[in-house]
Amino acid sequence: MKAIFYLVALLCTGALFGFFFTMSFSIMPGLDLTAPFSAILANQEIGHATQKSYFAVALIGTPVSLAILFDSLWRSGLKVEQRWVAVAFVAFVAMMVVTLTLNVPLNQILDVLPISADQENLNALWLAYSVDWQKWNLLRVLFSGVSLLALGGALLKHNARGA
Repeated sequence: MKAIFYLVALLCTGALFGFFFTMSFSIMPGLDLTAPFSAILANQEIGHATQKSYFAVALIGTPVSLAILFDSLWRSGLKVEQRWVAVAFVAFVAMMVVTLTLNVPLNQILDVLPISADQENLNALWLAYSVDWQKWNLLRVLFSGVSLLALGGALLKHNARGA
């Protein structure tokens, strides 16, 4: 039974890490190379599409699967694996704090700005948003990566033990 929760937790944490990594090293740099008006519109649509996607499954599935896995390891007396899962959970919480207090508010500000293609300040507006957003997203890459690695550590220890 633990194997299922390891797999679900790995899939969810891996999805989060991959999403944030891709945003930092592919999507945002690509948007930075486009015209500011197009970058803002595309970024707004990426945000809307993300909200309507299965991204929420990873956001909800990660803490739920980690909590169930932690409980299962606790009941089995597997304390080393349990500690690794606790680290994964704490890193997930840190990633969510960054998401909810830094990245989401920036997205919400950008979402409600009235813009037009002939606006003069679009380059400065996009640059200010992009630099801040990417800076905070790198923390999400870091924290989701730590979560994924810690979960991998728990699984490696679990497999080495043969439990």
